[in-house]
Amino acid sequence: MGMAASQVRLLQLTSRKNDIGYQLQDLSLQKTSLSRDMKRVTKNYQNALSSKTLKWSNNGGASYVDLSYATLMRPGSSNQNNPYLLTDSSGKVVVDSKYQKYAEMISPEGKAGGNWDSVRTQVLSSLTGISADKIDNSVLTEDSVNAAADNVNALMEKVDELQAEAEISGTDIDFMAECFGSSWTGADESNDLTSASTIAEDYKGDSTVWLLGTDLSSSKTKLKSMLDQIETRVSAYLSDDDISAFQEACETTLSNYDTYLETSGEDCGSTCQTSKNTKGDTAGYYVVNIQLLMTELLRNYRSAGGTTDTNSRGEEVYCWYDKNSKEYQAYIEKLEELEAAKENYNTSVDINNQVLTAEEESLINFYDQMFSAIADNGWVADAQVEDNNYLNNMLQNNQYYITTMDSKENSEGEEYFEYSTDIASNFENIFSVNDTNAQNDAQVQYEYEKSVINEKESRIDTRMENLQTEQSAINEMIKGIESVRNDNTERTFSIFS
Repeated sequence: MGMAASQVRLLQLTSRKNDIGYQLQDLSLQKTSLSRDMKRVTKNYQNALSSKTLKWSNNGGASYVDLSYATLMRPGSSNQNNPYLLTDSSGKVVVDSKYQKYAEMISPEGKAGGNWDSVRTQVLSSLTGISADKIDNSVLTEDSVNAAADNVNALMEKVDELQAEAEISGTDIDFMAECFGSSWTGADESNDLTSASTIAEDYKGDSTVWLLGTDLSSSKTKLKSMLDQIETRVSAYLSDDDISAFQEACETTLSNYDTYLETSGEDCGSTCQTSKNTKGDTAGYYVVNIQLLMTELLRNYRSAGGTTDTNSRGEEVYCWYDKNSKEYQAYIEKLEELEAAKENYNTSVDINNQVLTAEEESLINFYDQMFSAIADNGWVADAQVEDNNYLNNMLQNNQYYITTMDSKENSEGEEYFEYSTDIASNFENIFSVNDTNAQNDAQVQYEYEKSVINEKESRIDTRMENLQTEQSAINEMIKGIESVRNDNTERTFSIFS
C-alpha cells in the first residue's frame, strides 16, 4: 500500500515538473520576442533622431517657420504676398478644400485652358472682402494707366529719334566755330585792346593772349564779362540740361582763374594761364592765354555733365543744336507732347492709387497670379495638403513640386507668365533641418514602449524564478521518494532472499 502511494505521488510530481518545464520554455520564447520588440523600438527611435523636415526661412536659415500649404499658397508675410505654387508632376496646381470651389469655377474638370477673367471679380471679392464695384473700377483705372504708359513709351522713342535728327556733333574747334562764328572776338567792343581774331582761331593757336586790364580788380571784372558773353553765345546752341552744365563750368573756370590772376608771374610765356605782361606795347596789362582758358572751360563742361560723344575715329565730340532748324522745332514740339503725356500718366496713377490701397492691390496681385496659373495649367484637389506632415512627405519624396511665376510681355505687348518648376529643396527659402518635433515624439514613444517591454520582461523573470524554485523543490521531492522506494524495494527483496 505504501509503495503504491509513493508511486502515485511520484507520477504527480513528474507531471508537475514537466508542466513547469513547458511553462519555462514558453516564457523563454516570450523573452526572445520582447528582445526583438526592443530592437525594433530602438531602431525606430534612432531613425527618428536622423529624420529631416522642410522648413521655410526668409533670413537665410537664421530662423524658421513651418512649411505649410498656407506658407506657399496663402498671401502673407512669409511669402511676401508672392505665391509659390504647389504643383504635381504634370504641372497642375494642387488646391486644398478652400480653393477647390474657386478652381471649379475656372475649370470644372481641372483641365488646362480655363477662363480666369470671367469669374475674376466674383472670386477676388469673395477671397479679399473687397467690393466687386471697387475691383471693377480698379480694372478701368489700371487700363487707363497702361494706356497712358504706352503713350509715354511711344513718345519717348519718337523724341529720341527726333533728337538724334536735330543734334549736331563735332570736335571742340567745330563746336566753338559754330557757337561764335567769325564776328565775335570775345571782348567788349568798346575796348580797343581786344584781339581781332575769333575764339576758334585763337584756340587753335598756342600763344594767343587777350588783354584784361592794368590792375587785378578790373582784370577780374573783364574776365567775368568775357565768360558771361561766352556763356550767352554757347547757351543759344545747347539743351536746357547742357546750358546748366555750361553755366557751372563757367563758374568753376572763373573761380580758378581768379586764383591764377592773384598768383600770376611777371611774364607770359606760350603756355601761361594768366600773367601781368612786361613786354612790348602791352606791358603792364594782365593777359590770359585763350587756348588754355577754353581748354579748361571745356574740361569743366564735361565734368559738369555736358553732352559729348565719340565719333567713328574714336575722337571725343561735342553735341549742340541749330535751334532755328525745322528738325529742332519738331524735336521740341514732340518733347512738349511727351511732358504732357507724363503728366497725364501721373494723374492716372494717382487716380488708380485712390481706388485700391497698397495692401488691397497686393492681395489682388497674389490671387491674380495664382488663379491665372490654375487657368493656364489646370488643377488637382488634395485636401490632405492641409496636413503639414503629409505635405512635407510629398515634397521630400518629389511627388509635389514648387513652381514660381515671372511676368513677361510678348512682341505685341500682351502679358503672359513664364513658369519655373523644381524640387522644394532647391528653393532658397526652403531648408532641410532636423525634425525636432518628430524626435521629441519618438523619444516619448520610445520611453513608453521601453517601459512596457521592461515591465513585461520583469513579470516574466519573476514568473520564471518562481517556477525554477518550484522545479528545484519538486526535484528534491522526487529524489526523496525515489530514495524511499529504492530502500523499500531492496528491503523487500532481501526478506525473500
